[in-house]
Amino acid sequence: MPKKYHIETKITPLELDFIYKFRIERGENCINCGKCTKVCIYEVHRRGRDGDPRKMAQPGTVSCRNCFRCIQECPRGALEKSLDRDFLNIGGSYWKPDMFVTLWKQAEDGKVPVTGAGYRGPFTGPGFDGMWTDMSEIVRPTRDGIHGREYISTSVELGRKLNHLVFDENAQLVSKTHPTVDIPIPIVFDFVHEKLAPNVKAGIVKAAAKLNTFVVLSANDITPDMKGDIKNIIPVVPYKDIDANQDLVRSVRAVAFEHDGELEKSLPAVIEKVKKLGNVLTIVRIPATRSVEDTVLKLAQTGAEIIHVIADYRGTEINTAGGEKPLLSRDVIRAVHLKLVDERVRDEVTILFSGGIAMAEHVPKAMICGADLTAIDIPLLIAIGTRLYEEPEKILVFAEGVESLSVNTVTQRMVNLMGAWHSQLLEVMGAMGIREARRLRGETGRAIFYEEIDADTFGKLFKKSETVSL
Repeated sequence: MPKKYHIETKITPLELDFIYKFRIERGENCINCGKCTKVCIYEVHRRGRDGDPRKMAQPGTVSCRNCFRCIQECPRGALEKSLDRDFLNIGGSYWKPDMFVTLWKQAEDGKVPVTGAGYRGPFTGPGFDGMWTDMSEIVRPTRDGIHGREYISTSVELGRKLNHLVFDENAQLVSKTHPTVDIPIPIVFDFVHEKLAPNVKAGIVKAAAKLNTFVVLSANDITPDMKGDIKNIIPVVPYKDIDANQDLVRSVRAVAFEHDGELEKSLPAVIEKVKKLGNVLTIVRIPATRSVEDTVLKLAQTGAEIIHVIADYRGTEINTAGGEKPLLSRDVIRAVHLKLVDERVRDEVTILFSGGIAMAEHVPKAMICGADLTAIDIPLLIAIGTRLYEEPEKILVFAEGVESLSVNTVTQRMVNLMGAWHSQLLEVMGAMGIREARRLRGETGRAIFYEEIDADTFGKLFKKSETVSL
């Protein structure tokens, strides 16, 4: 049995301005009794203002979980709580303000978040919020996720696989096997188009190496100081420029190409050229447009090893035509997966998906819909204080002072975030009774989709009757 994968987290606070859900203010009538430090289990309240342990420090609002215990227990009523104005303005219809606070906290300590007030949000919504995972195994007395007493594998395999093996009359293998690469977590980083400060980019690469996963970067963004972690980088190279990038291609384990009609026709030749340079996997990056499953099928039948389907950052298909309602990420993935299953080539290709992967639970949900693994970007930037505004267009606002952060700080906060996500993945898999991440793929029987349940339950009752003219 392989060694259990573990992510070392370390509390890494940032002294950068960030949003908080609540602003807790300590009034002048505070008598520094310390009652709030005793009743708050989230360590929002501490002593030590100006280095004096007799005085109460300003509340650490980022840790507040809205339980109101400190407000109720303060003997002088010196604490006041209010919603932060910036909190209400950030994000948009998909990236909710609560997501930012959750991701920031996870990046700080690497722990699974706990909310003192309980869950008060909706039980369904668009995208991944409209599906629930089957937690029927949670009642098992031996069920164990993050504590490690049961072995749960989160590793996934990248590359093209054979759907059957052929042997000769001497029982010798005739089939030619394809090279594959295992990574211990079904998440890679994708920063092909974002303009990042050098320290942030270096921190992302170091985090990918520390986690033993990959980061996808434009070939032009790879600098000499990244040479030590080159095996954890997937460069995006123009497929016509392979010859000009031979040294780079030889040094990596996988290389990516942007899809277009010409690449689709010449893909076998491109793959052959790459294979001559080394045991390097090839990835085709394709936007999640309407009917993308047909294109994915052609690529798979042509010999594609890994196909990266890229949806919009809000978890919808790209370039919806004619005012049609855009398909959601989960529906795009299901369409791609089922198309490949119907044509009996699903096991021959790896499907990497990105777009709208905002929270830890979105990773197993994307895999349940049919992806082999996922790619993320925005959550990692939120970990270092970046703000996102959706309207009128996508706007990323980097925190003031982020360019002065040490590479180690950037790295550790991203490692912490992935540590929290990995723990939640283990919990979800354990509660579902699934012991290998590979088994999550396409396991829609272990999920409940709101629209389908709603249609089965109430569809016949509220369906409009058709008028028949005689």
